[in-house]
Amino acid sequence: MKNLFLIFAMVPMLAIGQISNWRTNPPQQQSTPQPQRSTPSIQPSTPQRNDVSSWRNEPPRNNDRQPQTRPGSNIIIRDPYWNNYGQGWNNWGWNRWDMWGAPNFGWNYWSPMPYWNDWGYRQPARIYVYDNGKKDTIRGKKPIISFGIQKTTDKQIGGFFTIGNKGYFIAEYNSSFERDNSTFFQYGKITQVDFPMVNDLVQKNSFYIGAGKRIKRTGVHLMIGTVSEDVKWRGKDALGYITFPKYKDRFTTMKIGAIHDYKNFTIKLDYDPIISNGTFGLGVNF
Repeated sequence: MKNLFLIFAMVPMLAIGQISNWRTNPPQQQSTPQPQRSTPSIQPSTPQRNDVSSWRNEPPRNNDRQPQTRPGSNIIIRDPYWNNYGQGWNNWGWNRWDMWGAPNFGWNYWSPMPYWNDWGYRQPARIYVYDNGKKDTIRGKKPIISFGIQKTTDKQIGGFFTIGNKGYFIAEYNSSFERDNSTFFQYGKITQVDFPMVNDLVQKNSFYIGAGKRIKRTGVHLMIGTVSEDVKWRGKDALGYITFPKYKDRFTTMKIGAIHDYKNFTIKLDYDPIISNGTFGLGVNF
């Protein structure tokens, strides 16, 4: 009986101990801070018109080095080494206008003004204008360049090249153009031939350099050169030509000549008194 009494006495206590405190203090909804969302401002897009340039919205940018200006002035200072503004090849380094005496900086702008020199050739020139109204005229001195082909009286063909103004440099190269259709015997001798002989086969090449002076559009020059000769004995039988060595030689020679420029064409005449050889050439000039 005592045990039953204890059991009945503990049942209400167990029932009370199993009741959740949520019944008296229910959980409350916790407010978690929500991240604020910013609404992006949308700019109304302006439709692109076909008759309005896109440069108005996105103007072109100058990616090159910005030119320096003189303090307190809008005069652009030209850098003669890095920023020649078309004066030199690839806009780099000292250029021909610097060498011709053009001002390096301090000028506002320049204008082209070609002229004709004393020999009748068109040359470039520039007029440089400063902020105070002063003007400088710079005359260019471009060299006259000519080149062409030529033929000699001893059956050579070649080319020539000249460069210069009043004084000019000249060079030329020639080589034999006669076709060798013979059978060559390296160890043949004149005492062993059993066929009739004909004229020798002469193969030459020559190189000359020199200098000249112009008077108006006509120039007179003197050249020194070297000539290489390869001479072969030549005979003929029923099957064709036969050649074998005779001699080889190399010597120094000279020639005098003249050139004349007619508009954009150049005529050249030379004569070598040592080997009695004449040359006629035709080319173009710039």
